[in-house]
Amino acid sequence: MTAADMVVIEGDRHTTVMLAGELDRASCRDVEPRLRALSGRPLVLDFSGVSFIDVDGLRMVHQCARGTALALVGVHPFVARLFRILRLDAHVPLCRSMEEALWCLLPRTDEEIRDWLS
Repeated sequence: MTAADMVVIEGDRHTTVMLAGELDRASCRDVEPRLRALSGRPLVLDFSGVSFIDVDGLRMVHQCARGTALALVGVHPFVARLFRILRLDAHVPLCRSMEEALWCLLPRTDEEIRDWLS
């Protein structure tokens, strides 16, 4: 049995989720519903503590990006390569810093800006 730890930090306008451990089929069963519960706000996933990810983990991140502003930071080179090969980085920005991730979360339309400010 593998495990993943998850720490949630609520900011003023976004939520940061620090993940650690392995994101595989077994751990995603626990992590995915918790991530979905946070999907109402812009979300930064900090992957610096993720030591392994499989197809279920990749799928979970991709599904989390649907309908939610999402950016990743702290992605290890091998994981970043997987995102690029599978073209998941077109939907989920891989950022070098928290500041860059927050820029990626900015709303792009007037309606999104109004929702974000309310």
